[in-house]
Amino acid sequence: MAYPDLLRKMAGDLGMLPRQLASIIKTAPLRYKVFAIPKRDGSPRVIAQPAREVKAIQRWLINELRPQLPVHEDVMAYEPGTSIKKNAERHLGSRFMLKMDFSNFFPSISAEALHMHLESYCGNTYTLVDRQLIVRACTWLPQRTRATALQLCIGAPSSPLLSNSVMYEFDCAVSEKAQSEGVVYTRYADDITLSTTERGILSEYADFVSDTLATLAYPRVTVNRRKTVHASRAGLRMVTGIVLTPDGGLSVGRDRKRLARSMFHRRTLGLLTADESAELDGLLAFIDSVEPGFSATLRTSLLNKKPHP
Repeated sequence: MAYPDLLRKMAGDLGMLPRQLASIIKTAPLRYKVFAIPKRDGSPRVIAQPAREVKAIQRWLINELRPQLPVHEDVMAYEPGTSIKKNAERHLGSRFMLKMDFSNFFPSISAEALHMHLESYCGNTYTLVDRQLIVRACTWLPQRTRATALQLCIGAPSSPLLSNSVMYEFDCAVSEKAQSEGVVYTRYADDITLSTTERGILSEYADFVSDTLATLAYPRVTVNRRKTVHASRAGLRMVTGIVLTPDGGLSVGRDRKRLARSMFHRRTLGLLTADESAELDGLLAFIDSVEPGFSATLRTSLLNKKPHP
């Protein structure tokens, strides 16, 4: 049996027979473990995690595709050198801000959209059979019905790069308008932030973003209007969970620091489990990345409070 060149190359690198690899990819959209975690509003966020063998295939494909798929420079998530902090830093000099959010971002990116994107940017590199193989290996089937389409999901190693790249034309359109008007634009996955020093200039951007999405050939993504927020220095300005302070700095916010102090105190009393202690270490590392020296100050404060022998 003749196998596509891409499949043969992948099989050789992964130490598998082409026949075995083809069988896994054929059923890849069904090889997911599904669970839910609560969002901030209490509603469930569905996570679909691929089986180990599918993860290995997806990671191989992402390494193969990364040099060929465009990702806009204003994308602040998942790419080397990007972070939540750097996303917030881009908006430090602003006075006015518009924040928007996509509805069901990853599930809205269908297999059809990925096919169109790969044809546009990799059509000369991969055959139609190759592109079909890539899409099937990187998409999830939520329900085994004919009415259900293959889609990206939260939890797959391939979803970050593919979702970033498939939005390239959208990012280009919004960024071009923003730059021409002195507006800063960034996108962190499904979170859009636009900021400026000029009053009133952002008033038209909510409609512009929605209109731009509607004119795209792909993907079929829409804005969650309930999460569209205008903010200014007169109120709280927050970008992907990081507070922009009035003095031009960044903060993780009082709630996170209060939680860290409480957990740190409980750990000194031996009241944290191993998992909770690991969670605290992660929280302290995050706070230190935004507000350097927080954990050191916390430890010093605790030592000063200890009674002397």
